[in-house]
Amino acid sequence: MTGSISDAVRNARLGSVGLLDALTNSGLDANAILEREFGLCVYDPALNSTDPELLSLVSMDMVRKLRAFPVLLEPNNHLRMALTDPLDLDRIAELQAITGYTIVPLACTTRQMDSWITTNLRRQATSASSTIRSSSGSPIARLVDAVILSAIQEGASDIHFEPFERELIIRIRKDGVLHVVRRLSYRVTPEVISRVKVMASMDIAERRRPQDGGIRFTTDSRTWDLRVSALPTEHGQKIVLRILDRGSVTLDLESLGMANEHRAMIETYLSRPHGMILITGPTGSGKTTTLYTLLNQLRSPEINICTIEDPVEYRLDAISQTAVNTKIGLTFASALRTLLRQDPDVILVGEIRDSETADLAVRAALTGHLVLSTLHTNDAATAVARLVDMGVEPFLLASSLQLIVAQRLVRKLCPECKSTPLADCPICLGSGYSGRVGVYEFLPVDDQIREAIQRKESASFIRNLARKAGHEGLTADAAKKVHDNITTWAEIAREVTE
Repeated sequence: MTGSISDAVRNARLGSVGLLDALTNSGLDANAILEREFGLCVYDPALNSTDPELLSLVSMDMVRKLRAFPVLLEPNNHLRMALTDPLDLDRIAELQAITGYTIVPLACTTRQMDSWITTNLRRQATSASSTIRSSSGSPIARLVDAVILSAIQEGASDIHFEPFERELIIRIRKDGVLHVVRRLSYRVTPEVISRVKVMASMDIAERRRPQDGGIRFTTDSRTWDLRVSALPTEHGQKIVLRILDRGSVTLDLESLGMANEHRAMIETYLSRPHGMILITGPTGSGKTTTLYTLLNQLRSPEINICTIEDPVEYRLDAISQTAVNTKIGLTFASALRTLLRQDPDVILVGEIRDSETADLAVRAALTGHLVLSTLHTNDAATAVARLVDMGVEPFLLASSLQLIVAQRLVRKLCPECKSTPLADCPICLGSGYSGRVGVYEFLPVDDQIREAIQRKESASFIRNLARKAGHEGLTADAAKKVHDNITTWAEIAREVTE
């Protein structure tokens, strides 16, 4: 490449003119040079009209930002686009990410670009498929849909859209671990975030305050509910989608990974007409799935099952489910008070968060109701101390509490990797794990433990009583699953602490 051509390329990068302008201004035969040196063709929009259907491929904002407009859609997913700088590989890569097509660049002048924008601005504004608000066929809409569908197919539980200074990172959480699935230019951040917010019926103009919303994502054969949260960050709004796939949850005790003796024990306690069963563990340990499985075991036309949840994650037939709404004063405690006048047999309280809810739940368990609920504690014995700390009278707790189950979720060894260790396995994204299984500690409240609760004994004292009675902790159940080649000690060390 001669010096004058190199100077023209450099001037195009540094200045406000396009590559074609810079070559022409240097007194060169621009068309011949572009074809000979770069294999590029020149495009003049004055001699060609734009297919209106192509206007849905890029928004006018993106045309202005990237100085590129669509020309012709070809077979094999190739899209010819005119650019003022057709040598900018980063810009071309960004256009490919936005449109979903392989870009074939053409060269145009700055004046031709401005003329095309002026000509097509009104046409695109009136096109029914021109904006991300009105068309699921727009490039940003297709991108977001593709991300959501891919995450669902991968079995992900969450999707993160995370804006940073120079890029928008998209990650999915699969089996409790985050994986980067896409990196996009920061230039598309506003449009991607706006698209998700429109889908979730959020206020796209509100960027300073957190927002919550929901999406019902439908394909030809299935429907998924997605819970959406938007949080302002330094470089834009971070969006997290929680995928709630009712159809993927197998609500039976065996599928949770419970040992035979544990399943028999919990079925015994579920058959009792009153008392409290607690599921404990940190966030993301599978407590909600366990609760729904217990409800599924109990479902019968002969009993009235009612729930109070925040939010209702899975809808179950023949069960009355109520979602907490703090904005209107519908809290766990206020809903529970009303629910007790609804003639319930079984009550599920999604989470015990405060002293009023704890006291009401315990009293409900004492007055002829079977109460199921959750607490955030590391093990079963600590749940007792937590409730006492919340102000529940020890004698009431001792009389109502029937069974405490502590749990964690650990990743299972990938079946393909186990059989072929060197395989490049797409099922597990190369992690060596696929799917998760529960690890459990069961603590039935017997007479000795009831007396200890009434005496306000410590969690360690109650834990020792349970071990002497033969009730093993989380680590013991974990060891069995390692022995059975279900998981690994590395995974146990990551998730299980006692």
